[in-house]
Amino acid sequence: MITRYVKVQIAIFAVLTLIATLLIVFYYVRVPQVLGIGRIAVTATLPAAGGLYPNANVTYRGVTVGTVTDVDLDPEGVRIRMTLDKDHLPPTGSRAEVHSVSAIGEQFVDFVPQDPAAAPMADGDHVPLALTSIPTPTAQVLQGTDNLLTSVDQQNFTTVLTEFADAFRDLGPDLGRLIDNTGSLVGEAGEERNFAATEGLINDFEGFADPQLATSDSIRNWGRNLASFTGQLRESDPALRSVLTDGNRAAQQADSLLTDLGRSTPPLLSTTEVLTRLAEAYHAPIEQILVVYPMFTAASLVVAPESEPGIFRFNLETNVNQPNCVEGWIPAGQPGGPRNAMETGDVPLPANSYCKLPQDDPTLARSARNLPCFEPGSPPGRRAATIFECRGSGFSPTAAGRLTLRPETPLNNQPAFEPLGGIGAVSSPATPSERMTLEGLMTPSPAGAPS
Repeated sequence: MITRYVKVQIAIFAVLTLIATLLIVFYYVRVPQVLGIGRIAVTATLPAAGGLYPNANVTYRGVTVGTVTDVDLDPEGVRIRMTLDKDHLPPTGSRAEVHSVSAIGEQFVDFVPQDPAAAPMADGDHVPLALTSIPTPTAQVLQGTDNLLTSVDQQNFTTVLTEFADAFRDLGPDLGRLIDNTGSLVGEAGEERNFAATEGLINDFEGFADPQLATSDSIRNWGRNLASFTGQLRESDPALRSVLTDGNRAAQQADSLLTDLGRSTPPLLSTTEVLTRLAEAYHAPIEQILVVYPMFTAASLVVAPESEPGIFRFNLETNVNQPNCVEGWIPAGQPGGPRNAMETGDVPLPANSYCKLPQDDPTLARSARNLPCFEPGSPPGRRAATIFECRGSGFSPTAAGRLTLRPETPLNNQPAFEPLGGIGAVSSPATPSERMTLEGLMTPSPAGAPS
């Protein structure tokens, strides 16, 4: 009779056997995957098998998502059939690239997305030949390496190897730590919590690399210019060494110069600041001088050309003079007023002596009352004779209109004008207004009429 203890042992053994069977069926044998449960079938056309074989892994961004079920010939190359996990499907339009784990390792298919936002692949999708690639055959790589090594001079190659050995001598621990840290970095990037950030980095890298490719010509030019610069430095090595050698003495002389200028530099800078402020305030007249002076010089060269010595070019032109302005001047007979033509001594001109008619009066348009105001603080466009009028309310005429005095008109019991008195002659009567035209000047005047 079977005891209770044996029955318990048999039940426990049966449960363990069932669990082991389920693990073998679902985890090792992968019966659901073999039966196609939770999987889709995808095909791809390759230019060649590239060492690929059935049961090879299929990965998507480094994660295994399926296996290769069949490798067969196709009119365009080689057709492979794959089964992919429905929970980890690559986007539609992804590239199918065959890679090798190592130079002598097994091959696998890796899906590289072209548009991560595209819809996932569906059952029966096909990856065309244009979106597939295979690695370079190992035999071709070895043959190319052998050709390269054969083409290199053995003595120079030995020198290169020796230099590499010297360069990496005693760097084993550092290189080991670099490899270990790189492995840790790759492992951290591939973990689930960092997968989104790693995926974003991979997707954004293309946008970063494209501008570098677009500017590759500029980068090459920069490299050539840098090589030219370093070559020039190599040629100028003696001069550079001389500069470094004599730099101490030059610095000492510069320090002595700055010490000598220590007393005079502050006043110079202060004066320069004042001149700068004045130039800024009066930039308009300075600009006018700079504009007019070249024009005046050019005009003088036209009048008296250097290529024709002794030639002086000028034109005579008859103009009808405007009436004179007498408002704003001291009347005749008073100190500072008009003098007799026979008086030739120097007499200072009284202050503020200029035509004070309104600015829109045509008489003596070039009077001081029409000078532009360049004084700082003056309103834009103002014209006046003094800086006080520029800053104040503006020019204010002393007379409302024009006053023209004829020679026979007495002023303070004396003649107002006697321009011919200096040669003992008397002034002629004023020219009538009808004669103040070009036609009147060109026609004879009537008998007895002033001309």
